[in-house]
Amino acid sequence: MDEMAVEDVEFVPAVAAAVEGGSVRGRDEVRRFFQSLDETWETFRIEADEFREIGDRVLMVGHVRAKGRGSGVELDQPMLSVVWFRDDKIARMQSFLDEEAALEAAEREAVA
Repeated sequence: MDEMAVEDVEFVPAVAAAVEGGSVRGRDEVRRFFQSLDETWETFRIEADEFREIGDRVLMVGHVRAKGRGSGVELDQPMLSVVWFRDDKIARMQSFLDEEAALEAAEREAVA
């Protein structure tokens, strides 16, 4: 992630943003966010089915597949992510559970 993202990269996870309205900022915090998934999930995979260029942004259409660590509950959830770039590096990533919302976000102006 270090070479691929700007230092102040922002990640807005779909569920956390909907529930808490929050985001994770900075390479170290984004890395910690994904590492913390190991506490909750036995397995956690994001699988990309399709990439679409929308201006200077990229829309990823795919799935989250996961299995709860303690519960064994399995999740297979469609997910979309929009990635904005600055200086040829990832500046912002936001995930969505709704295609219309993802497309609307992807069509907005670039992130500063």
